[in-house]
Amino acid sequence: MPMAPLRLAYLGSSMRNLGGAERVNSAVLTQLDRAHFEPHAIFLKTKGELGGRLAEQGVFVHELGIRSRYEFPLAILRLRQTLKRLAVQVLFTAEDKLCMGLASIMRRWRVVPRYVVALHGTRLWRGYRGIAHAHAIRSADKVVLLSERNKQFWQQQYELPDSKVVVIPNGIPLGRFQMLSAEEKAARRVQHGLHPTRFTVGLIAFFKDSKNLPGFVQVARQVIDRGVDAQFVLVGDGPERPLVEEAIRANNLHARFHLPGITDAPELWYGMFDLALMTSITEAFPLTLIEAMACGLPVVATRVGGVPDIVLEGETGYIAEPHDLDALAAHVVSLAQDLSLWQRMSLAARSHALKNFAVESMLAGYAQLFLSLASPSEYDHAPQANCRPS
Repeated sequence: MPMAPLRLAYLGSSMRNLGGAERVNSAVLTQLDRAHFEPHAIFLKTKGELGGRLAEQGVFVHELGIRSRYEFPLAILRLRQTLKRLAVQVLFTAEDKLCMGLASIMRRWRVVPRYVVALHGTRLWRGYRGIAHAHAIRSADKVVLLSERNKQFWQQQYELPDSKVVVIPNGIPLGRFQMLSAEEKAARRVQHGLHPTRFTVGLIAFFKDSKNLPGFVQVARQVIDRGVDAQFVLVGDGPERPLVEEAIRANNLHARFHLPGITDAPELWYGMFDLALMTSITEAFPLTLIEAMACGLPVVATRVGGVPDIVLEGETGYIAEPHDLDALAAHVVSLAQDLSLWQRMSLAARSHALKNFAVESMLAGYAQLFLSLASPSEYDHAPQANCRPS
């Protein structure tokens, strides 16, 4: 008798911004083999534009209509009803404190047989948030971590046994990301309002405090002050955008800075850059650096989370300590002023990305994990849910 597809559900508050975690979760939901998985996305608040795209790709999308964290009891009720109606076998969530808390409750009440949390950050929480975070992690059947350094960090915090942890590095669809010739870069830059030949430094990011984007602007100021004819691009949006704009004004960089907004085509922007610069103060395993390297960009980044697992120091880029803006600027200047060094690191970056960060490997890791959690009795005989995308 053929196995019925495993009913898998992702739980999130919404999906309004295209950060690294959102891209990973979207890939898991849309690209796992439908012969083995029936994917659902449950959003506490609203699905958002990006969540809406999941439905277009055959994912069953459900909105619970919760308006704030003060409706937590209502969220418990609606989530419980939804999970029971769908007969979900494995529930997974990323590092959203509210969703982690709800998922741990659903697991404790046996509304779902298995619960998985993927940690896409290394931020430590204090007070009641820290208590909720610890409880949600300890109550999970499996914790997905993105690199060995990420694993070491969280095991030190919570004493997680190896049997509870699975390391699944992020991956990207490598075929989408290509290196462009100097002529192709120049033409694309002109199309998007950039100077065709200036050394172009950029990043695609959600504008939040952990990215330290005002620090990115300060590095830009130093690079230009050291004589580099450069321009800088920050692609994305978020709550920190006013601070970024103020930093650009304060450093008199209007003519050298571009903020084009959100994109769902990172390959377009990284294709026209010369270097990726990340000034974050916390990360886990930033997908955006892998995308940049796949386009042949050397990377200058801070030593946070799994960045050293992505960027090979002195081979594919440089790493500096968080908040050491002087060192970051010096590395950018050295790459901008030494063409042979830039070319060597460009080729090494692309080669490293192609060898190690394919989305197919990431999906295989998640598929193996989810299937391993479904017991034969649950997997073969769980009642069938009558579901339609909403």
